[in-house]
Amino acid sequence: MSGHSSGEWLLLFVSALVVVFLVFDLVRRLWNYPLNHGPGFFLGVEVAPGFNAGEGVNWLKRYRAILLAEHLVVALALAAILVSGRWSLLPVWAGGTAVFFTAIFLGFTAHARATLGANQPARTSAVVSLETSRLGDYISWPAEVLMAVITALCWALLLINGNAQVQWNVPVVMTYVIVGLLPFKIGVVRNSFPLPSERTEEHYRWAEVQRRYSLRLMDSCRWFFTVILAGYALLHGWPAANTIVWLRWPVIGIAIAVWLVQVGIQIRGSGRLAAMGRELRPVGSWSGPFRRATLMMTGVSSWLFAAWFGGLVLLIVFFRQ
Repeated sequence: MSGHSSGEWLLLFVSALVVVFLVFDLVRRLWNYPLNHGPGFFLGVEVAPGFNAGEGVNWLKRYRAILLAEHLVVALALAAILVSGRWSLLPVWAGGTAVFFTAIFLGFTAHARATLGANQPARTSAVVSLETSRLGDYISWPAEVLMAVITALCWALLLINGNAQVQWNVPVVMTYVIVGLLPFKIGVVRNSFPLPSERTEEHYRWAEVQRRYSLRLMDSCRWFFTVILAGYALLHGWPAANTIVWLRWPVIGIAIAVWLVQVGIQIRGSGRLAAMGRELRPVGSWSGPFRRATLMMTGVSSWLFAAWFGGLVLLIVFFRQ
């Protein structure tokens, strides 16, 4: 172990933080996530009385078994990296963990909702908000311009002054995430849906909190990758960077700080949403007079997101060949 560099020891420390978060998130948020809305619902789908004491028991067991299997695969991958001594692969492990979990979780959730929610109750009345969701109310355009400028400067620096150690998979994947998530931010803002006619104000406030929570998560993710891209461009595209030994530490510190902010947003936001929505009807558990209510992207948007996510997976697999 003594042959590892200080940078690799830092990667090990960050990976340990990721492991702590994964265990905490599994126990605190994910383990009982399908039951967040009480005994009348499973994964946001309205179910028959007694479902969670009957058929729902098997559904919950399958859900938890899949979670444990996913975490076991992640743990085995981490153990393989540590035993092999190839600690430089730890960032790949961390990124792959996020992609792997997202694919598994969304896949099971989509399957469960399609199976259990095929015939959700239709309501004869619903409330439609007449307020227009303006992009400027949810998206900071100065921040978007700043992110775009930083990304463009990073590419210019790498293309003009990039040294022989540049591995183009890093800027390509980082840029893919940074740019690719912007259209989905706009989709989250533009998406509208009817609200139940009872407790309408509470449902509206809850939906607004959920919308802003999703946007903050995407922003924190994009800024995290922007910081990594900027650090990579400085270290590989600025000749003087090799003579400044301490330069990498501020970059790493900023990246860790942004990641911790993202973790804080997820922990605090998910807890608040669960508390607010515990006695409310989940969005997507009913149909209005004309269409189903859903906070998720539908139609073309959902297929575009699937294509974007699939492209991300293919990029990671391609660059690991």
